[in-house]
Amino acid sequence: MRISVLTIVRGRQAHLENQLKGLLQSTVLPHEWIVVGMNQEVTLPDCKRFPIRTSSVHYLTEPLPLAQARNHAASLCTTDGMVFLDVDCIPSPDLIGKMVNAIQAEDRLWMGRPRYLPAGAADGDWQMDQLQQQAVDHPLQPQLGDHERHSSERYEMFWSLCFAIGQSSFKRIGGFDDTFDGYGGEDTDFAFSARNAGVPFGFVNAVAYHQHHSVCKPPLNHLKPIVENAERFRRKWGVWPMESWLNAFAERELIDFDKDDDSIAIHRLPTESEIQKATSLTPAGF
Repeated sequence: MRISVLTIVRGRQAHLENQLKGLLQSTVLPHEWIVVGMNQEVTLPDCKRFPIRTSSVHYLTEPLPLAQARNHAASLCTTDGMVFLDVDCIPSPDLIGKMVNAIQAEDRLWMGRPRYLPAGAADGDWQMDQLQQQAVDHPLQPQLGDHERHSSERYEMFWSLCFAIGQSSFKRIGGFDDTFDGYGGEDTDFAFSARNAGVPFGFVNAVAYHQHHSVCKPPLNHLKPIVENAERFRRKWGVWPMESWLNAFAERELIDFDKDDDSIAIHRLPTESEIQKATSLTPAGF
C-alpha cells in the first residue's frame, strides 16, 4: 500500500524541519509528504527521497483553521492510505510501516502512540535513539506491546496528533466538519462521526515523539473558539466536549457553564497576564 503523510502547520518551523528529519529515517518512506500552512506559506528544504507537496489555506476568522486545513491536505492526497501527523510530532522509524500494516490488516481509524520529549531533546543535531530514551508515555493513553494494536470503543480518546486512515474511510466519515472554526473539538467530532458512520476505531503502537513546547492550561488563549465549537458539538451530538476546560473557564468566572444548558455565556476574555500565568512547560493532560 502506498501511503502519504499529511501535516498542517502555523509557525513551528523548527518542529516542521525536525519532522522531515524523522521522516527521512523511516524504514518505510511515504509516497509523498503533504504540508498545508494555516494562514501562511510553507518553506522547506529540498528532499530527494520523496516528493513534498506544499499548499496553504487562508481564513480571516481564525488563525488555526484546523478542520479546513486537514480536509485540504486530504484533498491533495494521491494514495489510498493517509497518516496525519501534527507538526510537533517526530515519527519513529517504524511509525509509517506500522500504520501501513494496521490499515492493511483492518480498515479502522487508527490512533498512534504519542510519547513526550523533555525540553531540549529535539534541539540541534539530535539522534533518534536519544529521543527513544528520553520520551515518556502519556498517562491517559493505553500501553501497548511493540507490535501490538487493539480495537476500542473509546472514540472520545481519539486525538488527531498522530493517526492513520484509509481514503475510503475518511470519505465515508465525511472528513473533518469545517463548521468547527479554529481550535477545539474538531478531532472529537471527527471520531464521533467515525462511530456514526460505522468506521471502527483502534490503537496501534506506532510511536510519534511529541516535541516540547509550552502550553496554556487551561487553553485560555483559545477560549472563544473553544466555547463556540463546544456549542456546535453540543447541538450536533447532545453532549458537551472539553468539559474540563469549560469548567476551568467557569471557575475563573470567564464564562457561565451549566452542563444541562445548551449554550454558554462568555463574560469576558482572559487578559494577557492571565494567559501568561496559565502557560506551562508540561504537556496538556499530564
